[in-house]
Amino acid sequence: MSPYRNRELPISVNTKLAALIGWPLGHSASAEMHNDAYAAMGLDALYLPLPVEPRNVEEAVGAMETMGFMGCNVTIPHKVVVKELMDELHPSAAESGAVNTVLFKEGRKVGYNTDGTGFVHALKEKGGFDPAGKRCLMIGAGGAARGVASALAIAGAAKFFIANRAEEYEMAERLADDMNALRHGTTAPLVLDEKNVGEALAEADFVVHATRLGMRPNEETVAFDTSLLSPRHFVCDVVYSPRETRLLREAAALGCRTLDGMWMLVYQGAEAVRIWTGLEPPVDVMAAGCERFLEGLQKHN
Repeated sequence: MSPYRNRELPISVNTKLAALIGWPLGHSASAEMHNDAYAAMGLDALYLPLPVEPRNVEEAVGAMETMGFMGCNVTIPHKVVVKELMDELHPSAAESGAVNTVLFKEGRKVGYNTDGTGFVHALKEKGGFDPAGKRCLMIGAGGAARGVASALAIAGAAKFFIANRAEEYEMAERLADDMNALRHGTTAPLVLDEKNVGEALAEADFVVHATRLGMRPNEETVAFDTSLLSPRHFVCDVVYSPRETRLLREAAALGCRTLDGMWMLVYQGAEAVRIWTGLEPPVDVMAAGCERFLEGLQKHN
């Protein structure tokens, strides 16, 4: 299950580098799908997973720029912090308040957020669900939630409930304030508890889970009581390892349509390749790489 198995070119001073930074990084399919894409495109490029502790984020980003990396992806918990390190923000990052893709170009660090566009693309193309005019319950208020909520608002979602744990409720308030400043009072923050989730679900058309809960190795964790769901809810999880989380499994058993996090990963990764190379990536190759990686993880667990 090597992310470099398709590479035929020797690694040299001409090899273009990209990376994923996060902490803890754990099992990530990003290297597999990116390196498969580079091989299929005939690019002399290499993608590396780099675990970076929060205290070292600024130094890590600076080092990649100094070493001539073409860019990096950013995952939990660095997406909001990295935004403050950028010289320039693409509108996707400025509006969402989080960066998941960095372009190093001509001595400048440019921040993008491809999480949201990747999610909306997956929702429409693979889920067959159009968010326009729909009401969303968002579980979580971190960097992933910010990117997804912003893109959903641009795609026409009518209302948002942002639910976060009581000890991190201020994050939900900040995200709601930022959303309302741009979207004219469409967002309400909530403490993540049974009463609030139940009331939000009475209005919501779809649910987006955007936290670590349910991710390996904690597959049996779930953010809320899934018995509150009904068959009319479309339930999405940004977690992709395992591909079928407990949330999605229980939602499907209740008759809900569901969408796993793999397709968001694929589409946001494809957009990062476009940003770094200016070329069109082979999305089917990236998806196959992700699926192979996840199947390998399943076999070893």
